[in-house]
Amino acid sequence: MFNSKYQNDSSKSPGFLFIKAYSKWYSEIQKTLHTIGLTHSQLVILTVIAYFQNRGEDPTQKMVADHSSIDVMTTSQILKLLEKKLYIQRMQHPTDTRAKIILLLDAGRDKVNQGIPLIENIDDLYFGKLSDALPAFMKSLRKLAL
Repeated sequence: MFNSKYQNDSSKSPGFLFIKAYSKWYSEIQKTLHTIGLTHSQLVILTVIAYFQNRGEDPTQKMVADHSSIDVMTTSQILKLLEKKLYIQRMQHPTDTRAKIILLLDAGRDKVNQGIPLIENIDDLYFGKLSDALPAFMKSLRKLAL
């Protein structure tokens, strides 16, 4: 016996069901991205950089961390690895001496353009199972995430 209101039926726990659903989706994402030599976090960070640059903005590490919801230290470690792989370049910010601008290089843009269709395909297959319930699910996700 353990102290849980779901001790007799774990399928009634929203947190437990959420982590099971997330784990199933995430496992497929990681397996697929492995084929192009990226982790999910690396693709997220590359995509966030591309997103900001597409909007005409020069993203800093803090902007990337905030937008991706990946903590600053982890973002920093991932950026160092992406820089070694020549996917990004970090340059001194013109007005803030503590900050660096992150530029997506051609190889990084290629990885984004390889990875995004793979992820979107997985999303379509996985979340497509919701069919007509998808708009309500998306509304619920926005409520939880924002």
